[in-house]
Amino acid sequence: MLKSITSFLARLTAGRPKAAGQFHPTQDLTVQAGDVVVQPGESGWTTIKVINVDDGTAHCLSYEPGTRKPDLASLAQAPIRIAHTAQKAASFAQGWEHIGNQAATARELQGLKYMDFQLFVQLTGQDPQAIVAAAKAHFMKAQVHGDEGRRTEAINEYGRAIDLFPLFHEALDARAFAFMELGLHQQALRDLEESLYIHPDGMEAFFSKGECLMKLGHLAEAEELFQEGQDRFPEHRTQFVEFLKRTRAFALTGRPA
Repeated sequence: MLKSITSFLARLTAGRPKAAGQFHPTQDLTVQAGDVVVQPGESGWTTIKVINVDDGTAHCLSYEPGTRKPDLASLAQAPIRIAHTAQKAASFAQGWEHIGNQAATARELQGLKYMDFQLFVQLTGQDPQAIVAAAKAHFMKAQVHGDEGRRTEAINEYGRAIDLFPLFHEALDARAFAFMELGLHQQALRDLEESLYIHPDGMEAFFSKGECLMKLGHLAEAEELFQEGQDRFPEHRTQFVEFLKRTRAFALTGRPA
């Protein structure tokens, strides 16, 4: 998980600040959308852009620390460190220098899509129903490819659906299953973990995660998961018990059952 902005900033600003002569803190700063604030630290200049302020909460993105004090022009292609984090707007009142105001660009908002989709849609002015409809169209096309045995094409279409609508856990599951059919268990595991982050009660994703762990040789983790699944999804207990036995047999023989 991403570090909180508080701990991130605390680490960066520990010790004696660099380039202090160039630093002119803005007093009693009240941030608003588009404000860019900077602060020197041992690792370089910390730069934060406020992308939205809502009920006293500032939604921010941060750039990779730089050795030189930034200006608005230099941020056009600056690498983004954290795409979105939220903190109290009042925390910027002291200790930060305001260097200007510049609305977040499409590039800067792209990462927000995967971290707070609702806010992304709000700030980009898109129609969420249209996005979901387009994602479902790609999902249906992927299923046709899968039914016809064109797994690579199916994976690509599932990817398009997920890119449009990152909360589409059904598409993540389906792409993971296609990866598993191709023996690409590491790729499948990533999708299943993302799916479970979005939808923790997904039984098929949970079980398939255990299967991927087993196939990848992470037997202790797989065994723990299959044990947990018996209590978490009691209606599927037999399925979890069976794969727990297979995992233990794999541990003894060195071959997946």
